[in-house]
Amino acid sequence: MLRKVYIRSIVSLGDSEPDLKGILTPIEARRLGRLLKRALWTSVKALEQAGCKEPDAIITATDYGCLENSLEFLKGVCEEEGATMRPVHFMQSTHNTIGSLIGIRLKCHGYNTTYSHRGKSMESALLDAWMQISMGDIDTALVGWYDEAAGGISEDHALAMLLTSNPESAIREICPPFNLKEYA
Repeated sequence: MLRKVYIRSIVSLGDSEPDLKGILTPIEARRLGRLLKRALWTSVKALEQAGCKEPDAIITATDYGCLENSLEFLKGVCEEEGATMRPVHFMQSTHNTIGSLIGIRLKCHGYNTTYSHRGKSMESALLDAWMQISMGDIDTALVGWYDEAAGGISEDHALAMLLTSNPESAIREICPPFNLKEYA
């Protein structure tokens, strides 16, 4: 028998920039791109709102990953022939960088995966979390949707939610099919 799945918290950012005090030191914040800072902030706040210290899973959705860092990395390869490239741009250019950063910062060593299905990423992430919780494999999942507008390619998304099998303090039940307009 499948268990019901509930949303315990939802945190999203519009155009405003988050206050990172207490989450990152100024030196750490300086090294991270805008998308990574927003992803970390929304994740921490979603867990705080839900009263959860460590989720069983971190499931991330991104259509384009850390596009700003990818573009800087490629620009360095093309224009500078790699002579003065910063390794940070490469390390922060992959799609799974977002989920990895969140997992490392939260000291969460459970299931951690990233969906990058251009246009279907968030639906895939929600479905994964819903299936695992409903089947009893996990009890909580931090699901995030992160993209940045860069060069007119994408839209800004910075949204994190905690899904749980426990109906206590839940916002509402969630089940497929998912209507993303309800969360964005």
